[in-house]
Amino acid sequence: MVITFSLLAFIFTLAGSLLVIKYGGLNRKFLAWSLAFSSGVLVSVAFMDILPAGAALDPGRLYAGCLTALLILFLVESFTVVHSCNEVMEDCYVHSLGTVAFISLSLHALTDGVNIAVGAQTGGILGMNITLGVILHKFSGGVALASLLLRSGRPLRSAFWMCFAFALMTPAGALVTTPLLSGISDPGMALLLGLSGGSFIYIAMADILPELHKNHDKLSRFIYPLGYATVYLIKKLGTL
Repeated sequence: MVITFSLLAFIFTLAGSLLVIKYGGLNRKFLAWSLAFSSGVLVSVAFMDILPAGAALDPGRLYAGCLTALLILFLVESFTVVHSCNEVMEDCYVHSLGTVAFISLSLHALTDGVNIAVGAQTGGILGMNITLGVILHKFSGGVALASLLLRSGRPLRSAFWMCFAFALMTPAGALVTTPLLSGISDPGMALLLGLSGGSFIYIAMADILPELHKNHDKLSRFIYPLGYATVYLIKKLGTL
């Protein structure tokens, strides 16, 4: 399960990067729609699945993990001034070094790998929805990094190999973390679920949704709740 989902995350990330490298960009409306759906999935997975499951194990550890994830991601983006999607939704000339973007987004990718491992460890519908949330936003991560690398003047070959290495970060995080989760205690799992839920909330609410508001795409407001509906239907089908 971990290997399969890690491979899917790798494919989605690399696909986003290759489209930018090959065609120089993407249709912004299509990207806005995909980001709106992904953010709906991330938020609903956090509140419908991850947080309730963690609260049932150890509420204190869950909230500690959630707050820690929010703080870490805030600090990472504060020091590197890199966000996961706004660089490809609007013209921006803040960054002069694609290396900074590579480091920052790679840290996010490693976190995604941990989330996949946590999803595999929890199993069932909860695990499936955690993994779904990770995979769906990997495409935009690949788009963001490739766009930043090309804007910073990286040659196409160099940009490709950096994006390839970036795509490997999530599988690496998942495969390294998985053996460490065997036999983990309930408080430990609650802490990890908090970290996972916090990262989902941050990516959706701090990175994606503010940029969708700036984009003023009317259809996005209808696509966003489709993410809610998808997670809800998966939960319902899992209980049949």
